[in-house]
Amino acid sequence: MAGRPRTTGKRLAFPEPLASDFLDFRSANYNAAEMEVIREALREHIDRRLDAEPELRKRFDVARRKRLGLNGDKIRLLPTPK
Repeated sequence: MAGRPRTTGKRLAFPEPLASDFLDFRSANYNAAEMEVIREALREHIDRRLDAEPELRKRFDVARRKRLGLNGDKIRLLPTPK
């Protein structure tokens, strides 16, 4: 099994035939690491969906602002004591 990735993707609980496709793709892609392939695929999927679905983009932006604690309030400067 030289040249094949050491893991099979089973720990990720992919159903067949996705698990086998994932293993074969990684092997064909210069034995790419699992997480490298997953990160690339996830980034592409998120970007594509957000570009294609304006309502999803709005919900995404709201969720991001909420997570970051940015509720839309403007920053207010307080006077400094003299």
